[in-house]
Amino acid sequence: MKSPLYIFVSFILIISCTARSPISNRYVSKKKNIEHLIKLGNLNWEKRVDVKSAKLSKHFLSKAIELDPNNPETVALFSRSCYFNGRFIDYDKPKFADSLFIEGFTESWRFITSSKEFQTGFQSIQGDSIAKTIAGIERLPLEFLPATYWWAENFTSYLMTKPVLKRLENREIIETVLHRILSIDPGYNFHGANRIFGSFYAKLPGVNLDQSKNNFEKSILGEPNFMTSYTAKAQYFYTKNGDRDSFVKDLQFVLNAEPTKIPEASPENLFEQELAKILLSKKESLFE
Repeated sequence: MKSPLYIFVSFILIISCTARSPISNRYVSKKKNIEHLIKLGNLNWEKRVDVKSAKLSKHFLSKAIELDPNNPETVALFSRSCYFNGRFIDYDKPKFADSLFIEGFTESWRFITSSKEFQTGFQSIQGDSIAKTIAGIERLPLEFLPATYWWAENFTSYLMTKPVLKRLENREIIETVLHRILSIDPGYNFHGANRIFGSFYAKLPGVNLDQSKNNFEKSILGEPNFMTSYTAKAQYFYTKNGDRDSFVKDLQFVLNAEPTKIPEASPENLFEQELAKILLSKKESLFE
């Protein structure tokens, strides 16, 4: 027969194994909450062709980041959702679009600059803040590519409508980021770094327009079925060099294209077709 002491000890062990401390319970609850928010963000992102879902995706991802600010995948997708909503959903509301771009580049920049890798580079040299920032960017590894890329998309989209001095002041940092992306994965987001270069250089004074043209051509050659390259080229390059015929030709190409040739980019291509209509409707004012 088992002694009362044995029974008592066994009882205590069972209780200790099955019961969780309040701290442990809070940790599990928080973890599950984060996972649930990320799941909702991802599910709505997959349905982003619907305006409500695109906005909900951003909402749920922002809540997940509040609870876990250092998840690289969540930060990158949040920044991407900010860009998507700013470029497509609130395109005709510049102040709203700007606020979305600001959210996107602010969150991704916070994540990048607070990382150990960036700080190692930043602290490794003497010099001004720009030189130290460049050193930090050059240390960023592969896993930082998505957040870094969507920082560039949001930041340059924001700067496109600002005084030229703002673009000139940030040129060196933007070029460093884009060259870093190209060194890691030049095909990322359908050769997106070249597309950003093409847009950005078209809006910089003193830059030969061939640099803009060549980058757009690389982006289109790399993935001819991604429509953003054509609409961006029309919006920034053709309006800058005054080529009205090519402006119309490329936008008509977008309108007549099959948007589902890249299944994962079908929502973007569908919205680019809407942007093409808007740009064509503004043709006269854009070429005054």
